[in-house]
Parts: sequence; structure tokens; C-alpha cells
Amino acid sequence: MKLPLLSGKQVLSTLKRLGFQEVHRKGSHVKMKHHDGRKIVFPYHNPVDRFTLKGSLNDAEVDINDFIQHIKK
Repeated sequence: MKLPLLSGKQVLSTLKRLGFQEVHRKGSHVKMKHHDGRKIVFPYHNPVDRFTLKGSLNDAEVDINDFIQHIKK
């Protein structure tokens, strides 16, 4: 499934719904950590590049379909 264009704010809130917590923010990048040890770093841009977001989600072992289902419109 194709990722929609999302703002950094939408990505941040969706990851929070998936159990991630923000641990650091420097410049335009946000680092988040899950209680099971998974980590993700993504650019806080508007919009976030789909290719970059998909790579970050894959690195953090986040299922893309699960991520899409947790997006609030």
C-alpha cells in the first residue's frame, strides 16, 4: 500500500499511537523509541518524503499497513 503525504506532526502523532515516545529532537529530525527497544528517526518536514518515511518505518520494523491504519485524518 502506498503511503499518503503526511506532515511531520501527523507522523509524530501516528507513531505515538503505535507506542513510540519522543526521546530527542535536533534541527528537523525527531528520534523516537518504543518500549520494546525499537528506534526510529525521521525528518520533521511538511510534507515528509514518502521514500524517506518508508525507509525509517522499515528500519524500525513498523508494518506500513499498521501505520496507515493508525493515521488520523
